[in-house]
Amino acid sequence: MTLLICRTCPRYDTRTSGEFGRRLTAAIADIEPETAVMIRNVQCLGGCPDDGVVAVDGPGKARVRFTGLTETAAAAVLAAAAAHHASTSGAPAEWEVPAELVDHLSSVTVKRLPRG
Repeated sequence: MTLLICRTCPRYDTRTSGEFGRRLTAAIADIEPETAVMIRNVQCLGGCPDDGVVAVDGPGKARVRFTGLTETAAAAVLAAAAAHHASTSGAPAEWEVPAELVDHLSSVTVKRLPRG
């Protein structure tokens, strides 16, 4: 399972750009130092200007993006990553989005498998 964390948030505040990703990654490590979640700090997840962006993703699964988060959401983000991983399609209708993240659900991108 993969948890994508924006490493540029807040992108438009050059004084604090990148702080969100560093703080959330550290908070996750404090909760679960040897997590099974593969964390990738990525350049941008397209949630601007509502910074504090993460996404849960996996091969052949929907990418679910959350915005407006802080490091205090670390436990909920880990729970979302685990629930997404356990689901078949990754679509939020198939797994329970943690209550703390419901109002932060930004987008769902359904991937189409190649024909062949």
